[in-house]
Amino acid sequence: MKRTARSSEAKRSEPSAVKTASPPLRSLPQRTCVACRTARAKRELVRVVRSPTGELSVDLRGKASGRGAYLDPDPACLERGLAEGALAKALEIDIDGVTADRLRVELAAAAKERRSSA
Repeated sequence: MKRTARSSEAKRSEPSAVKTASPPLRSLPQRTCVACRTARAKRELVRVVRSPTGELSVDLRGKASGRGAYLDPDPACLERGLAEGALAKALEIDIDGVTADRLRVELAAAAKERRSSA
């Protein structure tokens, strides 16, 4: 009986091409701005967090504990999120005028810091 070559045997006997070791490509985490609904890289957005005690603050590191929502570092997005109630809905809390003013100041500082580090 005549032995026939299998398709896998032919591949095994061929010299393999030299493979270069390249690290696998990692995708950047994406987040959506709650005001304008545009998806961007997580590091391009600013996180507003409601701490377990109920205090709102801007979290530049993105690691503070609590419920978070992401905004573009643009004052217009903050104003839109406050006016339409998207930020309050995402954080599950009512936002009063004093807190909104404090968030405006913190977001402006965060936007300035992001621009200087970029």
